[in-house]
Amino acid sequence: MQKIYLLFCFTLLVSCNILPSGNTVYRSGNSYPQKTPTVKSEINEFAVLMEKDKINKKHVNAEVLTHLLNDPDPNELNTAAVIDNTSNCDIIIRIVGIRSNEIYNLPIPRNSKNQFIIKKGTYTLKSNICGANYYSQKNIIEPLILKLSTN
Repeated sequence: MQKIYLLFCFTLLVSCNILPSGNTVYRSGNSYPQKTPTVKSEINEFAVLMEKDKINKKHVNAEVLTHLLNDPDPNELNTAAVIDNTSNCDIIIRIVGIRSNEIYNLPIPRNSKNQFIIKKGTYTLKSNICGANYYSQKNIIEPLILKLSTN
């Protein structure tokens, strides 16, 4: 029960940075702006990612629960990421390793949450949430619980 309470408190403490709305997204270490995909291509990409996400989902869910309910093991290479999307838009959160070649494009349906297993490391997180750009850098060495909304 205490772990669930701590998990709930951690969820409340997680905050996100919202950048002004626009089409330009900057990648770490790159001084040139990159255009985000068009809305139609992002809708198509979301559908493809959701289909891929269904593969082995029960196994992934079991792994995520294992990471969330157990104390973090510093020798473990992976950890869990749980992302809660409270907006009215389907989103893709793009997680790019700063010092690694790891790239994750994770789909989260509107008013829902999704969970994933990712490698530990330092990442840039980007997403378009109903027209608002989210950008953050995080060192993920323990399970990540992130709540994204338009508020």
